[in-house]
Amino acid sequence: MSRGPDLFGSYTPGTSLLHRAPLWSKGVGIVVVTVAVVLAPSWPVPAALTAGLLAAGTAAGVRAREWWRGLAPALPVLVLLGVYHVLTTGPGQAADVLATIVVFLVVTRVLMHTTPLPELLDGVVWLCTPVRLVGADPERIGLAVSLMLRSIPFVVGAVGELRDAVRARGLRPNPVLLVTPAVISTVAYAERTGQALAARGFD
Repeated sequence: MSRGPDLFGSYTPGTSLLHRAPLWSKGVGIVVVTVAVVLAPSWPVPAALTAGLLAAGTAAGVRAREWWRGLAPALPVLVLLGVYHVLTTGPGQAADVLATIVVFLVVTRVLMHTTPLPELLDGVVWLCTPVRLVGADPERIGLAVSLMLRSIPFVVGAVGELRDAVRARGLRPNPVLLVTPAVISTVAYAERTGQALAARGFD
């Protein structure tokens, strides 16, 4: 079973300004984007931020195909959300919701493209250092984030491969028919991951 679509992107070595920027500065940038989106009165602000991030990511080497790989899996959800909000709250609110989701998909892709995963996880562990005060382990939180980043693309990829297999047999993809094999594949992946962690001393 393949690892699945590259939903979040992956690090690509480079010499761009974003590649050379320290992780803390990227974190500050994400906070600024988040605050701007939260305080924005309407969709033009997240739309403008998305345009700026697309330009910055492209300058850092993110290609059109990579943008598409990150956004394409979200399109069905975006369409459903758009239709729902158009019908219930109006086109303006629909545009605001969609632009907000897209800006964070784009900023995630830029961050993952320009930041090595070990460096990113070290940052997560550092941010979680205060949880030691309540008995939690920042290293385990970092491990959980790492597993999440690897598991979600696998699950999506598993469903996609099952759907393609059903189509290859001349059948229409049916969510009900896909549930059982998708769950079996996901559980098997989780068991393999658990065994690998146990072999490395994690309980």
